[in-house]
Amino acid sequence: MKRKNLIAALMLTLLALSIPAAAFAEGFGVYEWSAAGTAMGDNYMFGENDPSVLAYNPAQITKLNGSYLSIGTAWVNPATSVTFDKFTARQPLNYGNSNEWDNSYSPALIPYMYYAQKAGKNSWWGVAFFARYGNQIEYDDLWPGRFDTVFTGVKGVTLQPTYAFKINDKLSAAVGLDINYIQLRMKKDAPIQDLAFPRVDIDGDSVNIGWVASLMYDFTPRTSAAVVYRARVKHTMDADASIGSFNTEAHGTVTLPDSLSIGLGHKFNDRTRMELNATWTNWKTYNALNLTFDNGPIPKSDNPKDWSAAWRIGIGIEHKLSQKWSILGGYVYDESPVPDQYMDFTVPTGDRHRGSIGFKYRPNETSELAFAYTAIWAGNRDVQSHLPGAATGMDFSSAHIHDGLTQVLSIGYTVKLK
Repeated sequence: MKRKNLIAALMLTLLALSIPAAAFAEGFGVYEWSAAGTAMGDNYMFGENDPSVLAYNPAQITKLNGSYLSIGTAWVNPATSVTFDKFTARQPLNYGNSNEWDNSYSPALIPYMYYAQKAGKNSWWGVAFFARYGNQIEYDDLWPGRFDTVFTGVKGVTLQPTYAFKINDKLSAAVGLDINYIQLRMKKDAPIQDLAFPRVDIDGDSVNIGWVASLMYDFTPRTSAAVVYRARVKHTMDADASIGSFNTEAHGTVTLPDSLSIGLGHKFNDRTRMELNATWTNWKTYNALNLTFDNGPIPKSDNPKDWSAAWRIGIGIEHKLSQKWSILGGYVYDESPVPDQYMDFTVPTGDRHRGSIGFKYRPNETSELAFAYTAIWAGNRDVQSHLPGAATGMDFSSAHIHDGLTQVLSIGYTVKLK
């Protein structure tokens, strides 16, 4: 038993270390929590015979009869283009530089793992490991937006132990811990004085605990509704930092948002079901990313954000073609929380539209493979230079972010163990 626990711990550690970051949801939220869920546009609060519902709607595990394991990963490749205004001699920071830029090729792999089982007549438990936050964008060292970002990477994962129970025949509930790990890496140039522009490089991480709770009500055996609340998590980070050739420590605090999800699921018959989901994320908690430095040429770095709360609304459909095959599809509208005044290149997207399609294959009665493809089209945005004081007139005056497209390929495997 101890050996099995050690293997499980090692697997979780390896998964945590392997998660890169990518930007492809509202703000820097991540919803690629399972291949089957991604195939339905991440509208998967009522997924059947699948422990990955621990991420979408933990109360749904009360529908499981036995113990289930699900593992998988998503490959994500975000791409975007930026067009700057024509540079002139009055803008010496970029005079003679190209005004057309694309981000560097930076795909990500996002693994997940879930286990859930029935523990008693009216009780269930499970554990989930999945990514909740991610953002990665990288550009050339000398590109015109280098005072905003050269590289921004956020990795945020959750380890979620969960207990679920049936209150009565129609009402189920679940509660769980959100053991939340976040890692931040940022590189950019900073104008400080006498036109000196040292490279600032910050690398730090933090762990803190939040919680999740859900309620699900079955109106009939075919129609259910659910509500899920995830609490905000405050992270205080002490990071290694370099400013040019000077090494120091940086300190900052950021509060990741709370969210509220509601969903309605309906089975038209034994072969076809549909979900309508909506998530409100309180990105108002992300009002600034301010850093202080122990010593060096920059005492502090103030980065106001002033983001707004945002909605994410979607629909998903699953249809069983045969005993072995099912087809899934979904659509999501993702509202951007970033106001025009504070729009920058670290999260370079506007409102997003997501279309997904996928398949499930059941080689036998106890196992299932899921495959999904998703395309995410991002709305265009404009960015103004954020350089302070006299340097502002030396930088670009405006930039246009366009042609944002993120592609996602997902694969997953679910097995009933007993």
